[in-house]
Amino acid sequence: MRFHSRGSLQPHIALALVMVAIGGWTQSAAAQNQQVRAATKAEYDGWRRYMTTCARCHGDDAVGGVMAPDLRKSVAMDTMNQTSFQSTVSEGRPAKGMPSFTSTLSKEHIDAIYAYLRARAAGQLPAGRPRQQ
Repeated sequence: MRFHSRGSLQPHIALALVMVAIGGWTQSAAAQNQQVRAATKAEYDGWRRYMTTCARCHGDDAVGGVMAPDLRKSVAMDTMNQTSFQSTVSEGRPAKGMPSFTSTLSKEHIDAIYAYLRARAAGQLPAGRPRQQ
């Protein structure tokens, strides 16, 4: 029985790790590209409103921040439907530190933000600035 010296195994292990990493990266990128699409006008407008109104607390790309939760999860789990989202944004949640946006955002603006969040929650829009149709 012949044993490899320690030095001769290191290049093989490094090569195997690189191959596994590349394989995982390409599968991940391919999976993302299958679901990603261009944003509708409402979703793109929602992204713009989200970035100027919501991102400072809820984080860029709706992933949550230090002060506020990940809105993708709330929307994806249907704990917040469009009606409750409209109400929450309009009235705020003062006890939790969320101000009312009733004087800042119209119903159409809030609906556009919700459309953006639904697309992000479903994995249809990637992080960052969405592509427009």
